[in-house]
Amino acid sequence: MKEQYKDIIKQIQYYTGYTSLYEFIHAPEENRLLIIMLHDVVSDDDKRSHWYNSDIPSTTELDTLLTVLKKRYRLISVEDAVGEIRSTGAIKTKSVAITFDDGYQSTYEILFPLLKKHNATATIFLPTDWIDGKLDPWWITLTQIIDQGELTVNNVRDAERILATAMPNIEVLLNTPDKAKIILHEQAGGVLMRKDGEVRDQLLQELGGVLLAGQSFTPQKPNSITWSQIKEMAEFGVKFGAHTCSHPNLSHIDIDSAEREIAESKRIIEQRVGTEVLGFAYPYGYDVAGYRRLRQIFTKHGFLYACTSWWGHVEAKSDLYLLGRTSLPQSHSPAVLARTLGREYCMKRWPSPPGIDEWPMSAEAI
Repeated sequence: MKEQYKDIIKQIQYYTGYTSLYEFIHAPEENRLLIIMLHDVVSDDDKRSHWYNSDIPSTTELDTLLTVLKKRYRLISVEDAVGEIRSTGAIKTKSVAITFDDGYQSTYEILFPLLKKHNATATIFLPTDWIDGKLDPWWITLTQIIDQGELTVNNVRDAERILATAMPNIEVLLNTPDKAKIILHEQAGGVLMRKDGEVRDQLLQELGGVLLAGQSFTPQKPNSITWSQIKEMAEFGVKFGAHTCSHPNLSHIDIDSAEREIAESKRIIEQRVGTEVLGFAYPYGYDVAGYRRLRQIFTKHGFLYACTSWWGHVEAKSDLYLLGRTSLPQSHSPAVLARTLGREYCMKRWPSPPGIDEWPMSAEAI
């Protein structure tokens, strides 16, 4: 019982910000890099009108974030930060980098103008099959199924059976449909991302059959960024990294297949854009321990770093092929974002990632 009370007190200290304030006071000049992980960005109107944009920044929110970063931090690319660590053995304090996974069209239409406005940079990790029109991202299909589907107690129970997961208090959740959809989306995404392609596609089909109840459904694939747009952004100074070709779960494929996915995506980007690819982001990014088997591939093919989706800072002593990143709650308020960034920057890295099955997966990491 005493240990339970101690745990409760620690959680209160953490969530009230006391822990962050204590660490900031005692280590204000600690040299580290905070890498912010994002995927998509939407217009202000789209943000307000769709439940599935809850964890995606709007144009105004991203503009506010860049304003705060330029004012209070040293905003640099991951490539420059890693180069600094490799050349000097250190990283300057208050360094922050922004990354975007997947290459949505929004990175050109919304992010790029904001980067030019703030004279800032970012790194975008590309799954080349999507850019080439060969990939239909399953997570987008999942979002559309849940968005168009009917959520009833019976339907959600059937979805739980398919996914072998559970949503407690369904009756209460369904009183707020958008919240119920967000929770179901997070749970389904966390399950499906851990399955190999054939099993995942079958589960997705079954899920659609339950939630859509025979409705006609044709997935609408959003546009990815194009190679000409990528080249234009690269000429401005935006960095591009590899994110495999077909966005597989690297924990579920053999080492030779993993090498083809990693090396070929790097080769294609370099050939199409004309710039060297130095970085990589693991699709899904949760299997921190399992990714160690891939280290030889990165060194063999000239990668200088690789990003996970596990929370953590980057320090001079960090494993550069298992870099941590963080996702931030979005806000229009510079003051709120400044406090959030301060907390994230000052928090110590969690001592070690839990096992794969213990990690609470968020849809943001997909």
